[in-house]
Amino acid sequence: MPMSNKITIIAYGSLQNETGATSGGEQVHPIGHRQPLCRFLETIDVPDNRIQLAMVNHRAADLDTLVGAGDRVALFPKEYPIFVDWHTYRRTKV
Repeated sequence: MPMSNKITIIAYGSLQNETGATSGGEQVHPIGHRQPLCRFLETIDVPDNRIQLAMVNHRAADLDTLVGAGDRVALFPKEYPIFVDWHTYRRTKV
């Protein structure tokens, strides 16, 4: 059982501005109950179409993943080119 009713968000790139994060991109937000990540993003005014990759507790997650108190969520914006689909990329270059 989590001891806190907070969730930690680490935002990268332009998402730092959208989440209001300070230097380093980390911010703590209150959360009342477990909910899908897409719904939580609405509460912090981050459009889900800005997310290239979300990680919950160090694992890649989709926007339907349930998040709750004590979770750590990392958000990477669409402009991060390091998340290219490498399998498809290699096939087009061979």
